[in-house]
Amino acid sequence: MQQKEPKLCKKCKTNNPNIIVQKDPVCKECFIGYVEHMFKMSLRLKCNITQKNEKLLVCFSGGQNSTALVKLASDVVHSTCAHNKSKMFIEVHVLYINESFIMKEFIQEYQPQDYTNFVTNECKLPFQIVDIQSIYPDPYILLQQLHNLSESGSSREDFVRLIKQHIIYDYAIKNGYQNVCFGQNGQRLAADLFSQLSKGRGLSLQSATKYNFSFIYPLNQNKLQILHPLKELLNKDILYYLRLKSNLNFPNFILGQHLSNIVKNKPAHGNIDHLLEQFIDKLQEGFPSTTFTVLSSAEKVTIKPLQQQSHCPLCLEIRDQVYNRLEVETLDNSNQQLINYLRANTKYYNKICFTCNRMLQSAQELENFYNLKGFPPLIVQIADTIQ
Repeated sequence: MQQKEPKLCKKCKTNNPNIIVQKDPVCKECFIGYVEHMFKMSLRLKCNITQKNEKLLVCFSGGQNSTALVKLASDVVHSTCAHNKSKMFIEVHVLYINESFIMKEFIQEYQPQDYTNFVTNECKLPFQIVDIQSIYPDPYILLQQLHNLSESGSSREDFVRLIKQHIIYDYAIKNGYQNVCFGQNGQRLAADLFSQLSKGRGLSLQSATKYNFSFIYPLNQNKLQILHPLKELLNKDILYYLRLKSNLNFPNFILGQHLSNIVKNKPAHGNIDHLLEQFIDKLQEGFPSTTFTVLSSAEKVTIKPLQQQSHCPLCLEIRDQVYNRLEVETLDNSNQQLINYLRANTKYYNKICFTCNRMLQSAQELENFYNLKGFPPLIVQIADTIQ
């Protein structure tokens, strides 16, 4: 019986027994080296992290992407990469926003995870944990706000994301970090792009897809760089890398992943982000160029400069005027009397953007939301600053 010829690694051209990809054979060492090289090149060439002692704030959520980001950042800081041992002289600080307070309320079987050992002992990086309710004067107001929002769609998830965003930006500025790293890979960024478009956030295309996006914090006009150094990697790259570098289990802390099956199985009422993420993942399996086609197309989109830029105090994105008839009808939802009342009797209705209005549309106690009653003082202060 004729024996099959052993496959050679396409990169090092050696008969390595640690072949991990059968269709396009690559050995373990070469694959790890490839991921680390892509990460370094993204930081240096795409994100412009070239100066020594540059400070990076890495946002860690416990998911597979952010875990890979922390591990890669540790390798380049401590010069423990597989092939290229060149060290990047940067300061990396890891920030984790603890959502246990919310999860215990909505998910009965939720078990909190402790990542201190992974970040501090294995990765040897400074680690800071901030509770998501910490910026609220009364933390139970956050739970009340989430209960007031619709359980269908993605209103609750969007609201949690906005609160986390405020915590991250405020922490970065107070501690002198100008560069904020997020762990979305290319597939996740492509899904986020479709999600943003479906919610009416056309002006946030650049911040959602660029390697390096400059953001001016409206409260004190400080400049922040929003970085996506994993943009050129896909889900399979991240999963292979994590399996080869660590034996951790990676739970997903997105609320939408824990919705009941009744909600998940309704395409029109399920979580928008979750549905679009599944759509991109399935499309990527059949058409491997899907992700990078979407991202390269988004980079070609040019946004007409606005004469007067004003930000939304909730999402901190540029607030554009609603001109489209479909947008007006969607926003008003055929309840013009309520809209007129909110415009006349609430303090911040006219400062909130179209998409955030859509998020709050199905909420109870709308008047409290549009007066920012019970909101963190940080958000109220930003709203008062914005014209």
